[in-house]
Amino acid sequence: MARCGFTLIEVMVATAIVGLVLVTVYGAVARTVASKNHAEERAELYAAGREAVLKMADEIEGALSPAGGRNVGFVGVPGTERVPTDAVQFDVVIRRVFGVSQGRGGRALVSYSLDPLKDRPNLFALRRQEQLLTDPAAEDVDPDAGDVEEPAAPTAFAAYLLDQVAGLRFRYLDPENGQWLDAWDTTVARAGLAPRGLPGAVEITLFLADPRGAIHDFGTIVDLPLANLVPTPPRL
Repeated sequence: MARCGFTLIEVMVATAIVGLVLVTVYGAVARTVASKNHAEERAELYAAGREAVLKMADEIEGALSPAGGRNVGFVGVPGTERVPTDAVQFDVVIRRVFGVSQGRGGRALVSYSLDPLKDRPNLFALRRQEQLLTDPAAEDVDPDAGDVEEPAAPTAFAAYLLDQVAGLRFRYLDPENGQWLDAWDTTVARAGLAPRGLPGAVEITLFLADPRGAIHDFGTIVDLPLANLVPTPPRL
């Protein structure tokens, strides 16, 4: 008489084989998805890092010479933390199209610095602040029009560009001796020396942390045309 169905051993063996196949397939799919996510995270991190460094470099390149008679100039301050938390501020002309959602441009004081994150130890947010030094609206006022309301003082605007920053470092090329310095200040008088002008070049290094805790650095060197400097020496 022919046997119908399967024995318990056959069912268990078949189940084990199917389980092994599913585990293998799941492992391969999981590794593929993890690799894809990792690649996307890395691409986003690198894009954000390059964009932030290029934005800082583009604005620093347009830094203006120190304004005479005003405590406004190019100031680079090294951080006091164990990791580099430098800050820089400089005078630059902001150019943008005036519209409903955007104010006019003009001469402004721009600064870049790091603010610590409360819920993420050892990480910072990259902060950009801009304060107009000249009010373009005031230039449109006719002095012969009689009593005119005094324009309000220009306000400062701040925004965070990144929030996974592990450090920020600036170095400044001294055009007098060709040395790289960790600090620069055109607002401080130097005994027996002419007032310090713009640095010849600025080295920017931004350190970003990925979700796994690895640190990636993004850097560039930008020449300041208004410093009238010889070509920048190679980066060490």
